[in-house]
Amino acid sequence: MNVLQLPQLDELLDAVSTDPFPYTKKFDEAINDPFCFLHTSGTTGVPKPIPWSHGLIGTMDAVRLLPPGGDGDLPPWTTDWKTGDTIYSSFPMSHGAGIIMNILMPALFNLHCVFGPAGVLPNINLVDALAVSTRIDIWSMVPSLVDELGETPAVLSKLKSSKFICASGGPVSPVSAGKVNEVIRVLNLTGTTEGLFMGNLIPPREDWFWFCFHPYSGFEFKQVEPDTYEHWVHRNEHWPLFQGIFHTFPEKQSINFKDLYVRHPTKPNLWAFKGRSDDLVTEAFITTHPAIKGCLVFGTGKPQAGLLIELKDPLQKTDELLDSIWETVQQANSMSRHKNQLLRDFVAFATPDKPFCRTDKGTVKRSATLKLYADYIERFYRSRNDDLGGTFDFDMSSAHSIEDNVRKILAASLPDVQEDSADTDLFALGLDSLGVFAAIKTIRAATGLGDQIGPRHIYANPTIARLSAIIALLAAAAESASDTTLCERPVDYVGAQIARMIAQHKARQSFSLNAFDYVNPNHGMGLVLYFPIRDGVSYEQVFANLQAGLNRTFDLIPALSGKMTDCSEQGIGYTKGDLCVTIPPLAKADSARNRLVYKDLSAVLPSFDDLRKGGFAPSAFSDTLANFVSGGCILAVDLNHCCLDGLGAMVALKAWAENCRYLQGDQSATCGWYDPESFNHSLPEILHRQEGWARPLHEIDPGTWGFLPFFPPEDEETNPRCEKATEGSLPARPIFPLHPVWPLPRAERCLKTTMFLVTPEKLELLQQDVIADPATNGITPSISDIVQAFFWRAAIKARYRVATEIRKQKFSPDAVSILELPTDTRPHFSSRLPPTYMGSMLILNRTSMPIETLCSAETSIAKVALLLRQSAARITPSLVHDAFTLLQSLPGHRRFSTANMGLEHMHAMISNMLLFPTSEIGFGDAFFANGGVPETMRPQLERGNGRFRFLAVFPLRKDGGVELVLGTHREELEMLVTDEEFTRYARMVDTCC
Repeated sequence: MNVLQLPQLDELLDAVSTDPFPYTKKFDEAINDPFCFLHTSGTTGVPKPIPWSHGLIGTMDAVRLLPPGGDGDLPPWTTDWKTGDTIYSSFPMSHGAGIIMNILMPALFNLHCVFGPAGVLPNINLVDALAVSTRIDIWSMVPSLVDELGETPAVLSKLKSSKFICASGGPVSPVSAGKVNEVIRVLNLTGTTEGLFMGNLIPPREDWFWFCFHPYSGFEFKQVEPDTYEHWVHRNEHWPLFQGIFHTFPEKQSINFKDLYVRHPTKPNLWAFKGRSDDLVTEAFITTHPAIKGCLVFGTGKPQAGLLIELKDPLQKTDELLDSIWETVQQANSMSRHKNQLLRDFVAFATPDKPFCRTDKGTVKRSATLKLYADYIERFYRSRNDDLGGTFDFDMSSAHSIEDNVRKILAASLPDVQEDSADTDLFALGLDSLGVFAAIKTIRAATGLGDQIGPRHIYANPTIARLSAIIALLAAAAESASDTTLCERPVDYVGAQIARMIAQHKARQSFSLNAFDYVNPNHGMGLVLYFPIRDGVSYEQVFANLQAGLNRTFDLIPALSGKMTDCSEQGIGYTKGDLCVTIPPLAKADSARNRLVYKDLSAVLPSFDDLRKGGFAPSAFSDTLANFVSGGCILAVDLNHCCLDGLGAMVALKAWAENCRYLQGDQSATCGWYDPESFNHSLPEILHRQEGWARPLHEIDPGTWGFLPFFPPEDEETNPRCEKATEGSLPARPIFPLHPVWPLPRAERCLKTTMFLVTPEKLELLQQDVIADPATNGITPSISDIVQAFFWRAAIKARYRVATEIRKQKFSPDAVSILELPTDTRPHFSSRLPPTYMGSMLILNRTSMPIETLCSAETSIAKVALLLRQSAARITPSLVHDAFTLLQSLPGHRRFSTANMGLEHMHAMISNMLLFPTSEIGFGDAFFANGGVPETMRPQLERGNGRFRFLAVFPLRKDGGVELVLGTHREELEMLVTDEEFTRYARMVDTCC
């Protein structure tokens, strides 16, 4: 056997060192050549390879040649796929639909394809993030995700601006997916691995659930029972372009898909999926049991199939008989196309007063029987939704017992989980959406947590250990809100209390920072949030709620109440400059409470409405913690940037807000989304080593230093490892002065903060101008790339004009401007890192361009944006882990330096908060207007105006506008406001000058 070792993804995608490979064959020559191979699932035997020929994939291109067909001349399914549309598919690349939507359709229809982060399973949270951060025109989703979207209206509303959702890969729920169709068009598609999508047409929107097929598809629906039709395809003269399945099976003239359909009662060309002919085989096999008179598989459109059994003697239901029947069902499962499709909890028995409907020959009338039992089946599913697991004895007395119970629950649909480690990824073991559904239903009922726990908790915590920790956290929160325990059964209360106390003491142990944390120096991250207050609510009521909510947050995340200090010189491995976080022990926890300070500024500052009209200008006032003005609260927080990055700050604020809501009476606000390990600063090193990323320093590309705010050790700069290192493809570390002193001395002449606004209309104009620029070479930069390129160029041009026009300074052709973009590496680091991990995970994405080029009238914003996109593409998992290895190797932290330090240079750093999800911070509506969501958030930039050249892009405004803030000297500001390119899109809102 020939075994091929696939290289890492970043090596596969490395276009620099790859030789061109021209493909010169014409279509007629390549029509039978394989494009790729897929394979069947192998559940009924050895997986069989399915070749996709060029002729087969060509049928996807030929869809546009189909004339309108069907009743009402319905259009083909690709009619509204336009050049430049952006598509996201939740299907993996190992699935046929994943290849179609991620490779074929973008190539054939000139679409832009968006991929999710590596190692993150598509889930509702990812859809939410994509809907906010990226303009997606076309969504391609697995059925379970469409159904979940229908039950998550907060996320669904964010997809309203998209064109449509393609649902394929199985049946969707007509109820849940119907809710989706009310907001965004659902295009229900059906196809096969062997034939792809054949002849699908677009029915009227109200008929979204039904399928309609073009006559060229050659489909026939043969009646096998009343109201039941079997799906066939027959070869016709159009087969080369429109019947792809005959490219896969050239020897066949007709093929039975073994899918069962029902016909629309009034529109004969519309069909709805009913089940599989395999179901008939399954039913026939189960009926061979001597005690069974008949059975029916039901549940089309439900997340889990069910089995209805009619016994010959309905009164004979002994345990032995039921076990015997289940053995027969398991044998039928093993022969079915879908392994484990029938679960024991989804087997039901017919009632004696409702015998199956039968023909004169004794054959079961499927439709009539299912109609007879329609109410029973609906109640059956409701009982599974509400009561599944009600008899499961869930022992919550210890962490070990919780893990044991979770393992037992998962084993019902994932037997392999019994033998594996509690840290094994469940999805790697084969857990699918049905297994998630079944497990959550059982856990909800067995623990009493109800809707407080959902599928998202398994997707975000895909190991037994992490899921168990979440259950324990949710249970503790729910129990603290009630005088009774969740599970009314004997438990070891003393043992449980001891376990909780141990966990609380562990959470309050001091810890040292990890290597990543030092990417941000030891300084405060000041944020200001603006909240409107409801009429009739006093300042004191608001303050009391904020104070109590903050105290509750300190209980949840004790480290937030801690203090950053120098490590002891007596510590093992001590290095000067090492920092640690000290946390008040449990006995002294009260000493760290009531940190919030009240300040009434209503007699000093304008009203909240006036501040809003002024755009919440950053220069309006200085802030001190909880400030109150007429009609509003201005909340100023200060978080240590060395201990938390921007996402960590977001988690802290979200937890504070949720705790305030809980105190207002929202019992669902339990912070169940928060992972207990979120403040464990040892996790990056643990994952780095356990996942095998650590490697010798001499193997690391020396260009990796360019992504860090540290100069290499002196010995490396003079020769050593850099010379021995394997030559890499990364650019050399940019050159700028080393600033050996931190914090940097404050300049005598400081900058003044100025804010500019790019309105939604101007932002769209900017984007259109960039896309139309030939410099993009057909690549569409993201809106973040465009805004950052626009801002960098404008800021440096203003300084350049002051230098050349006023100071008469000259710049050499090789003098460059360096842009530093702090970049979150969580998507690249590890899927096992909790999504709520709060420690710093930043590196610096540095881009440089000759100053003369950057400021030249010949250089377009599009060219700069494209350069930023190319720089971002260099960030890969291997680079991120190599950067972590270098950080761990540093002998100290004294060689910290960034290009933006100081004021007299041509460099800049941009903090891009454009997609900062302020809408997820909700302090509740008992005291606040707007649900307690801040109207805006402002970082306190004035702190660095004497030390850095720092630019900020504020969070996207509700109206879609973008606010840009920077510090300038007076003469630089004059250059900015006279820059025609800059003022074409941006206007000044406020300045301190």
